[in-house]
Amino acid sequence: METKIRKIGNSSGIILPKALVEKYGLSEVIIEDHGDGIMIRPVSRPSFQIRMEEAKKNKNAIYAEMKKQASLAETRAFYEEELEECGDIDTEIID
Repeated sequence: METKIRKIGNSSGIILPKALVEKYGLSEVIIEDHGDGIMIRPVSRPSFQIRMEEAKKNKNAIYAEMKKQASLAETRAFYEEELEECGDIDTEIID
């Protein structure tokens, strides 16, 4: 694929086709100098970081679902049963 180098402020740059950006999920890239050319590749991020970014985007929906589940009778019953069986663990550790 050929493209032109363009002036961007005091720098130069290239414009990547939308199809490539979407195909590789590009938002950040690494540019490597290989002596006889350059390679542009996606920044590899840990899957945990990717999941956290998704969670931040969906935070309101996640909190709404948590609130809904917390109000269910079966959820309350589960935690009440755990409290009876385990007691107040935090204060037992301090004593």
